[in-house]
Amino acid sequence: MSAIPERCRDGAARLDAAALEAMAAELDPAWRREGDAIVRRVELADFAAALAALNAVGAAAEEENHHPDLAITGYRELTVSLTTHDAGGLTANDLVMARRVDGLLARS
Repeated sequence: MSAIPERCRDGAARLDAAALEAMAAELDPAWRREGDAIVRRVELADFAAALAALNAVGAAAEEENHHPDLAITGYRELTVSLTTHDAGGLTANDLVMARRVDGLLARS
């Protein structure tokens, strides 16, 4: 059974270190902690693939109503950064989105 909820929820509380570690263990190891965020960078085949992946992540974020910072650099590197600003750090919602990103990038 997954420690990560199925969907994002309004009012999610900031995770303590143990909960964050348990949930993060379910994600692709490419995710890195950077301050109060988790960040994943992936190099795709070309700009079109990076743009398609960015748009897919954006659509998923709209569905979850939880929006990451997204960037394309070097014409084919997509960076996804997740944090919950209202909670002042990482919540289960960030891990829900990270898992969705993992699924989307696996298909890219």
